[in-house]
Amino acid sequence: MPPPVVTAAIVHSAPLQTLSPAGATDYSVQVLRGHEAIIGVGPEIAELRERAGQDDNPLLRLNFFLGRVSLFPGNLPVVLLVRSAGCLEGAVYLYEKTLCGIPTGYLRGFDHLTGESSVIAPEEVRASILQVAIHQLFLKTGARVGWATVRQGAAESIEGGQEALHGPGVRTRSIAREYRLKLHDTFAVTLSHFGSHTRRNLRYYRRRAEKELKASFHPELTVAESDEALQQLSKCSFQPFPMSLTEWRNMDGLLRTQPGYFAMGLRANGAWISYLVGMRSHKLTYVLMQINHNGFPHYSLSTVLRSYFFEHEIGRGQEEINFVNGTCALFQRCCQADTCVTVSAHRGLTAFIIFNWIAPWHSAPDHALNMQRWAAKLKPSHFRRAPTSP
Repeated sequence: MPPPVVTAAIVHSAPLQTLSPAGATDYSVQVLRGHEAIIGVGPEIAELRERAGQDDNPLLRLNFFLGRVSLFPGNLPVVLLVRSAGCLEGAVYLYEKTLCGIPTGYLRGFDHLTGESSVIAPEEVRASILQVAIHQLFLKTGARVGWATVRQGAAESIEGGQEALHGPGVRTRSIAREYRLKLHDTFAVTLSHFGSHTRRNLRYYRRRAEKELKASFHPELTVAESDEALQQLSKCSFQPFPMSLTEWRNMDGLLRTQPGYFAMGLRANGAWISYLVGMRSHKLTYVLMQINHNGFPHYSLSTVLRSYFFEHEIGRGQEEINFVNGTCALFQRCCQADTCVTVSAHRGLTAFIIFNWIAPWHSAPDHALNMQRWAAKLKPSHFRRAPTSP
């Protein structure tokens, strides 16, 4: 079994701004495995989050990361600490799947659709930090598969890719993602930035649900109401995977322990028909889960609840909604476009078996399908500046 702490010793020099064989030698990477080893560096990671301007991202709270890992039996939390000249420059959150208590060498980050949960570092070097961390993880440990995604944001153009590193092949790919919705001073002004089709749907389906279903919006659910909504919707949601329903209940329980937790829903004829939960931090709102009743296909319950939700968050003075697991095409067109960078590495026949057999069955159910979809769309990244919304 791997030791709880592994340090990759590297020569230190100037901070890395672009990834190159020379620049990669400016860092040391420390590998921490397990809850006890990781919790000991909590104060240092908290200081890094503040210094990197990520203290308003609740997904990067160390206790939330450790809680998420614990939701899936057999997962081992792994944190990569990237230092330069003794100073902590970045941290990467991963988890490793174990099989019968034995580490498999398969490591990945959370939230691969958006890249908000894996990397703590100044915005301009987050993608570079992730590359260095994954590369050194493979040089100094027995990792077989490793990958994570980070939002590049407004980083300057930097070069990256397999050709820039020696040793295990580190592949860097980017794809445009739309999951951050900017809110404006009023609901009407916010809607004016949407397309006409989306504006019409938000108004039409909301009025129709109010008139025909007598639906009512409940913005602040109690614990008892949340339990009731979960129990009712777990029996009649669209989700066909019992494992996913269990994961939803576990995630809801974890979120309740976090600062800024909220739950809201739609109710009609004495029953819950839509349920949404997330966290607020400062002026940012993070949506982690929405469950809809599958008995109303012609009422677009997701759109109805989001119409109320957007208006409610604007009324609270929130400035942005982050759909952590991505959102449907209808609302993607309303969101700001970002470049999300995925860094991956794998080696050997064992990696093939892990990635194609263990991963699909012992990670998120949509893992293999999503990877097939991404592979058809991803292009080599030159870390272009992410386009901004008009």
